[in-house]
Amino acid sequence: MMKMFSLRASEQILKEAERLSKIAKVDKSIVLREALEKGLEKIKLETAVKLFSEGKLSLGEAANTAGISVGEMIDKLREAGISSAITSEDLNEMLEKALKIIR
Repeated sequence: MMKMFSLRASEQILKEAERLSKIAKVDKSIVLREALEKGLEKIKLETAVKLFSEGKLSLGEAANTAGISVGEMIDKLREAGISSAITSEDLNEMLEKALKIIR
């Protein structure tokens, strides 16, 4: 279920949303919702990468923060030029998750 909320946006953002909605022949609210969803996904990943690189999150926690699998997180870290040395804590987290899935 979607909920309504209000948001203040710059005139430029609203103009771009209007322009894209006309090109795509969809409501402006759809364009803005998609932009918000995609932007949130990007922010989640950027936050996870940053906190992992600072040693504030384990690999599993970073993957969870980003909303992706550990394998995908390793790929994203590699793309960002960050070593993803797997710790024993990471292995334990992955094992616990795997055991929950098969139980």
